[in-house]
Amino acid sequence: MDTRYDRTQLISFATKLMLEAGMEAEKAMDVANILVEGDLMGHTTHGLQMLVPYLKSMESGEMTLSGNYSVIKDTGNNIVLEGHFLPGPWLVKTAIEKAATRMQEHGVVTTAITHSHHIACLQAYLPLATSQGWMITLMSSDPSVATVAPFGGKTPLLTPNPIAVGIPTSGTPILFDFCTSITSNGQCMRSHKQGNPLPGEWIQNADGQATSDPGALFTTPPGTIYPVGGASYGHKGFALGLWVEMMTAALTGHGRSESPKKWGASVYIQLMDPAAFGGTEAFIRESDFLVHASQASEPIATDEPVRLPGEMAWKRRKDQLENGIRLHPEILGSLKAWAEKWHIEMPQSK
Repeated sequence: MDTRYDRTQLISFATKLMLEAGMEAEKAMDVANILVEGDLMGHTTHGLQMLVPYLKSMESGEMTLSGNYSVIKDTGNNIVLEGHFLPGPWLVKTAIEKAATRMQEHGVVTTAITHSHHIACLQAYLPLATSQGWMITLMSSDPSVATVAPFGGKTPLLTPNPIAVGIPTSGTPILFDFCTSITSNGQCMRSHKQGNPLPGEWIQNADGQATSDPGALFTTPPGTIYPVGGASYGHKGFALGLWVEMMTAALTGHGRSESPKKWGASVYIQLMDPAAFGGTEAFIRESDFLVHASQASEPIATDEPVRLPGEMAWKRRKDQLENGIRLHPEILGSLKAWAEKWHIEMPQSK
């Protein structure tokens, strides 16, 4: 049975839960929209799946539920914000909107955020920029968590440190979002909880041996997730992971050297207007050429044509907007106790 849920109903349900937990209305709505947007694009480990740990953070006081960010530095086209552990999706969306008001003057606006709470699915934010004809680069790290070891080592140092980029075209934008590790913490936790192996040997156990068992992450001492490239070429992913650390934690002035313990995020956002460079028309000509040339490449498998980054997510989003959202089976079950606690009606399938 193809069980689907209405987007508006899911946003309303998530918003009500966060309002009951004490979050301000504007923030709750923004968080709910970004979480559901993640599920629309198929990122089921970083959509509404995140609402349970968010609610726990609200209950424990780790997430700040009201108030505003502080401006640490503002040079016009460079902004550094102190997030005070406010909701990450609200902070990132607000930062993008703040930068957008300066694009006509500067052409490139960069924002770094320190002490944000978790920011959910990075790809969910990209259309906010590509819909305006701008490129966007978004990165995130969490200096309080370590599950990825330096290549050649066994001691965890980094988080999966995702990178997302949105590129406008005359049609469907190019949207990519990937960890600099070979998989995410969320995927490992879900597979471990379900007792399923990972699709490949993406983990090294505490002895440094490759394994597909996600349980190797939860031993004492723990194993680690390989950087992108795995056991053979992980030096490339490790380099990317270090780059993200520098662009997020180092640029904001708050990182691992301080041994932080609170779950959160350091964030880097850059908007670029092609009009400030070689011109919008020339940019779209090039992006369209690359899209069409990629799609025209003779496929290895005749029934599997070349797919651009984000193409599947965009098709999935369009389908789910029209026909309802497929949720991972465990998501609503995990939220049922919270809904019962505050007498909130559970979403009904279409």
